[in-house]
Amino acid sequence: MDVLIKNGIVVDGSGNQPFIADVAIERDIICGIGHFEKSEARRVIDAAGKMVTPGFIDGHTHAELTLLKNRQCPNEVYQGISTIVTGQCGLGFAPIKNDQFEDSIKINSGIFGDCRHYLKHWNSFQEFLNQLDGAAINAAANVSHNAIRQMALGFENKPLKGEALQIAKEALDQAMKEGALGMSVGLSYYPGGYSDTNELIELCKIVKENDGLFCTHLRLNNNQIPLSPVEEMVQVVKKTGVRLNMLHYRTGGYEDISTLFQPFKELEERGADIHYEYYPYLVGAGLVLALVPDWAQEGGYSIIMERLQSAELRDKLLKDMKERHQYFFAKGQTAMINITKDMYAKEIGKSISEIAEEHGESFSEAVIRLLIENELQVGFIGIENQSEELKSKLYEDQYQLFMDPRYTMGSDTIPEGVICHPRGFGSFPRTICQMRERSVAPEYIIQKLTSVPAQLYHLKDRGLIDVGKKADVCILDFDKVRDTATFLDTRRQPEGIESLLVNGLPVMLNGSLTGILSGRALKKE
Repeated sequence: MDVLIKNGIVVDGSGNQPFIADVAIERDIICGIGHFEKSEARRVIDAAGKMVTPGFIDGHTHAELTLLKNRQCPNEVYQGISTIVTGQCGLGFAPIKNDQFEDSIKINSGIFGDCRHYLKHWNSFQEFLNQLDGAAINAAANVSHNAIRQMALGFENKPLKGEALQIAKEALDQAMKEGALGMSVGLSYYPGGYSDTNELIELCKIVKENDGLFCTHLRLNNNQIPLSPVEEMVQVVKKTGVRLNMLHYRTGGYEDISTLFQPFKELEERGADIHYEYYPYLVGAGLVLALVPDWAQEGGYSIIMERLQSAELRDKLLKDMKERHQYFFAKGQTAMINITKDMYAKEIGKSISEIAEEHGESFSEAVIRLLIENELQVGFIGIENQSEELKSKLYEDQYQLFMDPRYTMGSDTIPEGVICHPRGFGSFPRTICQMRERSVAPEYIIQKLTSVPAQLYHLKDRGLIDVGKKADVCILDFDKVRDTATFLDTRRQPEGIESLLVNGLPVMLNGSLTGILSGRALKKE
């Protein structure tokens, strides 16, 4: 055997109770679980007193381009994450036409950064997936709605119909056959937000035919369509039978947690396969361009920049941005700038409200100026300003969500930027710590972070410590696991996660990265 992990407390990801055993690995496969006193191995890891679990699976990341320029993936490895899913929230870059590559990167640079100089161009989903191979972690991907729309209609502000819809359906089907796990939509981003419900239904018929997962970032509730954003998803599932995963779907205020599930009750009673996801923080992060109205984002990078700089359009732009603001920020809320074109910019770490006050301008005027000066490469992180009473209620809700078998936890990590949201370094240890402090059984916690997302995304041979499974193995000191990243100090290594093997090779030992890049691009099986 190549690796023998001895005397660990094995929590195998199945939900079964922990047991003390050795785990033997040959090449990239777990070849034995038991006690191997006389066996020899090329590498022996003493895990006495430590927990041995499957590598964690993060089903919601925006890490694909960062992975292509930093293949050691420290933020994931430090958390014990061995596999990520990318292409969420409708944001993604495959398949793609040559003449759309630069525009797509620039428009989304507030989340992904502008890393064009690091990238080899690709066209097909398969070509993109191949480039994810050879990082420290495994990577799988959804095909994004935005990419599919761009293949058919570029950045036009209208729903897919007729020939354009047929082109999109063929592109989606091809991507699914090339290994996409499913399709994601981000209906508050564009061009995906230019869709109508019928477009989603037609595309989800293709996802259903390929037994894929439909992952949903909801539309803004701004009367763009006759239905509410959640009712739209109900209709899509009702018409297609597609498996649904509601991304970052949770309470945000004093509403009762049952209101999340009420719209789907009838579908679930009829056997619909519906799943939900959350991340363990109270605010998120995103694209500053998203604060600009839909009409101003049509047509691609150059036209967007022209509109932002247009004196004639400025009054309309400010009026519509003020209206749009309420869908992103509650009264009194603001956000901190974390990504700009200049990595040394003084705006990084300041709130948009502070920046506006410094320049004697309104919030929306500050947003427009920042977008122009940074050529759209501006990202934000939310700022927690909830009362202690509301925070307590929301964290109690998150506990209830974690205990619900329909839920997974996905970090929604955006690892780009000098400052990143602390969820990028803290989501998994934070979840373990929060649930441990509530006396949730370790086997349940580990199951929710491993085999449950593996089953949801059809990741074969991942998420379990079992003979014949892939040797993605995490070694941790369960009682010491906790996140240390904060909103002020975001890139901090968590405590208690000690070692991580990916496909049988150590990418982290005793808390230190090894530089080994044994991760693989994964396809839906």
